[in-house]
Amino acid sequence: MAVCVELSGSALTAVGEYSEACQGYALMTAQEFASTPTLAALFAMPDPATIQSTFVAGLSLPIILWLAAWGFGVVVNFINSRSDDVTYEE
Repeated sequence: MAVCVELSGSALTAVGEYSEACQGYALMTAQEFASTPTLAALFAMPDPATIQSTFVAGLSLPIILWLAAWGFGVVVNFINSRSDDVTYEE
């Protein structure tokens, strides 16, 4: 657990366990610091599998949606063309 420390003169004094009421600094162990997410971790380069799946989804989703819409359009136009009245002029 992190400890709340305050600077008194040129020395750090432990006040108690870290809480929101701490007016000083948080003193953490190396393991606590490693498990704390930082800004660098948020902007770190993702692994190649994540990049690949995102690229494939971004590329294939519009193509799949376009093909599905085209297929529905063909069916709708086929049904509409059958209901058109044909007039013959003599």
